[in-house]
Amino acid sequence: MKKFLVLSLVLVFTTITVSAQRGPGDRFRHLRIQQGFRSGEITRLERMHLRKDAVRLNMVQRNARRDGIVTPAERVRIHRLKADTRRDMFRFRHNGRQRVI
Repeated sequence: MKKFLVLSLVLVFTTITVSAQRGPGDRFRHLRIQQGFRSGEITRLERMHLRKDAVRLNMVQRNARRDGIVTPAERVRIHRLKADTRRDMFRFRHNGRQRVI
């Protein structure tokens, strides 16, 4: 019984720490893309472009954190990728193209 209790507690703490490592911006970014597509403000190709940018950003973040230290150059690169994604999102939402259902 003790083993089961200890094992379940370890599992709970592990899932809590893993879920805490995701930033709030990741989920917000995904929801903004979905909302823009559903409202017709962005097209399918624009949505694919934004998703590709999000995957690239996640890869860069994962590679930067791999050794445990994020250098200033890596931090600048991550910040620039995020800024580019935000700029693209604004540009896609305001370019006047409407998705045809």
